[in-house]
Amino acid sequence: MHGERLISAQNLSKAYRIWSDPAQRLFGPLLAEAARWVPGSAGESLRQKAHAAYRDFYALRDVSFELRRGEAVGIVGRNGAGKSTLLQLIAGTLQPTAGEIQVRGRVAALLELGAGFNPEFTGRENVFLSGAVLGLSKAEMEARFDAVAAFADIGEFIEQPVKTYSSGMMMRLAFAVNTCVDPEILIVDEALSVGDAPFQAKCFRRLRQLIDNGVSLLFVSHDLGTVRSICSRALWLKNGRAEMWGDAKTVAKQYEKFCWAEQGVAATAGATSAAPRSPLPANSPVAAVPASARWQTTIDALAARNLLLPVVDQSTRLGSGAITIAGLTATNAAGTTTAEFAFNEEVTLHYRLEARDAIDSEFIIGIRLKDVRGNFVCSVQDIDCIQRLRAAAGETVYARTTFRVPLTHGDYILRTGIFGFVDGLAFNGPTYDFGRAVLWDVREDAMHLQVRVNNRMPLAGPVHFPAELRVYTSAGEQARASPPPLPAS
Repeated sequence: MHGERLISAQNLSKAYRIWSDPAQRLFGPLLAEAARWVPGSAGESLRQKAHAAYRDFYALRDVSFELRRGEAVGIVGRNGAGKSTLLQLIAGTLQPTAGEIQVRGRVAALLELGAGFNPEFTGRENVFLSGAVLGLSKAEMEARFDAVAAFADIGEFIEQPVKTYSSGMMMRLAFAVNTCVDPEILIVDEALSVGDAPFQAKCFRRLRQLIDNGVSLLFVSHDLGTVRSICSRALWLKNGRAEMWGDAKTVAKQYEKFCWAEQGVAATAGATSAAPRSPLPANSPVAAVPASARWQTTIDALAARNLLLPVVDQSTRLGSGAITIAGLTATNAAGTTTAEFAFNEEVTLHYRLEARDAIDSEFIIGIRLKDVRGNFVCSVQDIDCIQRLRAAAGETVYARTTFRVPLTHGDYILRTGIFGFVDGLAFNGPTYDFGRAVLWDVREDAMHLQVRVNNRMPLAGPVHFPAELRVYTSAGEQARASPPPLPAS
């Protein structure tokens, strides 16, 4: 359950006055003011003339929602739906025309690129300026500055005027400042779309950490996958009104259908997720095998064992450090070092391993790929062959693993780790016994890979398995060319 309510909006509206022409913009307010002082029908006539000179455009109308502590709420809608207006009302940079909004707690907002920064000030000076705006003292910001600079990772440019920054550098610094000042409410309005893929992954990891620590997030994005991934509830705005409010996945699904319908496409055309499967019958032989329970037991045992091991670097890696991944490169089938691969192209990862201790054990190198939002996509591991690693203390050993990437077009972050076993043996029976595994080194965000798809047909879903389709002119030809039929289920 989420905690106390930090934001409560009731029937919130924001109207902008649209004048019929520039002259009326000048004289309309004068007529309205004059009407206050003229009695009777003459005053009423002036008021009518003043009102006829403009119309009220409602960017937001009668919107109600709430945000609780530790909750992430997504806001979706087409351009002009009122998303940014709502965020500005919450941040206090706009005042509502009608309705009520209550905000409790420190609010840090990423509304517009560079908003709140003085372009003439250096990055360092803007860090302290932003802290002062959020109510932090100079001493408090000095204590946080190293963390801000390390997260932004813009090097010596932290001492240069912000007006010399690229949009990506600006976003890096703004995100670092707003997430390092201990906000209770964090507002993000499409800012992450500016950064490069590795930094986006870093940002999404930070967002998840903040949410886990009780920070509330308001997240505006056109990326419905991100909304589904990190938000528990969502608000769909349409023409300034709340079209739907509730479970994030449900809202995202309905909004996606609306977008497809607006383009004249069937609602299911853009679906990438599988339809829900019916539960297995109670007498199914699969149901009698408690595989998930066994797996959880081994994972718990692995975690308990490795919690006792020293951490190499809390922020990016964990493990005992008996063996460390000191170097990692990727090559394609031609042997060229690269981070960009075509769809289903062969990838070879080359590891340089350094032994702190003498090692003689079977070992496994595991790989996980996730998208920049932090969603797990797939794992890679040689499940059929266990190699043995023998290394003297201080020795360097080299290893490599090869796999293909049948992934859809996009950016992926690679996590990799190496682990052995307490008695040097991977098997204690017919399957791996992960309860006896010892993590040597696990590197988060070890590498950024790009997959470029140039197929004539679009791919649906994150993983796509190539297939071959053939057409036969006769049943006899098909029988000669086809494998035997699958047994009936």
